[in-house]
Amino acid sequence: MKHLQDRSFLRLRDFTGEDLEAILKLAEDLKSGRDTHPYLAGQNLGLLFHVPSTRTRISFHVAARQLGGDAEGYESSQLQLSNSETLVDTAAVMGRYLDALVVRMYDMGRYRWGQQGLETMAGVAGVPVINALTGVEHPCQIMADLLTVRERFGADWKRRKVVLTWAWAERQKSRGVTHSWLSAAALLGMNLTVAFPPGYEPDDDYLDFARRTAATSGARVSLSNDLDEAADGADVIYAKSWMSMRGTKADDAELRRGLRHWRVGLGHFERANEGAVFMDCMPLIRGDEADPEVVDGPMSIRYDEAENRLHAQKAILAALLGRA
Repeated sequence: MKHLQDRSFLRLRDFTGEDLEAILKLAEDLKSGRDTHPYLAGQNLGLLFHVPSTRTRISFHVAARQLGGDAEGYESSQLQLSNSETLVDTAAVMGRYLDALVVRMYDMGRYRWGQQGLETMAGVAGVPVINALTGVEHPCQIMADLLTVRERFGADWKRRKVVLTWAWAERQKSRGVTHSWLSAAALLGMNLTVAFPPGYEPDDDYLDFARRTAATSGARVSLSNDLDEAADGADVIYAKSWMSMRGTKADDAELRRGLRHWRVGLGHFERANEGAVFMDCMPLIRGDEADPEVVDGPMSIRYDEAENRLHAQKAILAALLGRA
C-alpha cells in the first residue's frame, strides 16, 4: 500500500475499490493481533474538532497510541480560529508540528462548508488530513461499517443486501454517512438500497458517481421511497437520519414534521432475511431513528460497529502514515 502513504483521506471516491479492500484487510490483521507493527512510532497526530465527538475522538486517540504514536485533541474554540485566524494559517502551522491532522468540521446550515474547509487545509498542511465528518462525507465511519458487515457475513459479504434508511430524529444530522456509503458500495461492488421519504434524496453528484461506478464494479445500488418494501430480503438494516438537500434548516424542519413514523421497527426485521442485523452509527435516541426493541434487541450489532471505529482507523493511519 505504498501508494497510499502521505495521502489525505477526505472522500472515499478518491480511492479505488482495491484500496478500500487493502485497508479492510489491514484492519482485520490489526484487530486480530496478526499485525503488531508500531506504524506510528515517533509520529504525532492532531485532532481538531469544530463540533462534539465521542467515538471518533476517543478511537483516534487510542488508535494512535496503540500504533506507537501520540495524539492530542483541540477544540476550535481553544485556538486562534476563534479570533478569526484563517484555516490556511492554522493548517500551515499545524502541519509544521504534526505528522497528520484529523478534522471534524461541519455546519448544518452550510452544506459544503466543512468539506471545502478540509480541502483547503489539505492543500496547505503538507501532511495528510483525515476527514472525521463533514456535512458531505464520513469516510472513517463507513470503513468501520464495512469491516463490521465483512466480519458478520464472511466471504459473500458484498452480495448481502444492505438497506441504508433515512429515519426520523429530532436533531438535524449530516448527510455524510449516506454519501460515503453510496461511494463505498459502488466501488466495492456491493448490494445497497437507500430508502428515504420524498424530499430526502441524496446529493445528485453522489448518485451519479454511484451509478457510473456500479456499471463497472457490478454493484447494485437502488433507491426506494418505501421502507417496508426496501426491508424485504435485507441482511442489514442501517438507520440514519440526514438533513434534506432542499432549502434551509427551517425548510428541513417543516419537511420532517410529518415523518415521525419513518423509523426502523421489529416489523422490518420480519420482512428481512433470517439473521439480519441492525446497525446505526450512533448517537441514537431510542424511539427516534429506531424502536428500543430493535436498538437493544438480538439483531443489533451497533456496539461491534462502534468498536470497529478503532480498528478501521488504525488501518487508515497505518496506510497513510505507516513506515515499514
